[in-house]
Amino acid sequence: MAAKKRFVRSRTNRLVGGVLGGIAEHFNWNANLLRIIYVLITVAMPFAHGILGLAVYVILYTFMPFEDRETGSGPSLRDLFRGASPAPKDSGRKVIHDVTEQDVKDSHKDGE
Repeated sequence: MAAKKRFVRSRTNRLVGGVLGGIAEHFNWNANLLRIIYVLITVAMPFAHGILGLAVYVILYTFMPFEDRETGSGPSLRDLFRGASPAPKDSGRKVIHDVTEQDVKDSHKDGE
């Protein structure tokens, strides 16, 4: 049985807070089209209702959690302030220390 999708803000598909990107990912919609529709509806409403449209976005931004981070992604800004440092993953690459750089093509550096 497939896992149930959670209603979360998007970390990758976001312009302001990821709210509309998260809604679009949840329903498999185009996020840019959803943004255009949201802005047009908010602007087309009378002034008091336009404020209500902005308030709805702020409320969703406040209460919708971020989607879970994928494994292998780097530390976030929040991790820096909490003092958490994730253990480095082994990327399969070797690290070379104490290396000096030499020019391979020019072996005569003394003017010879």
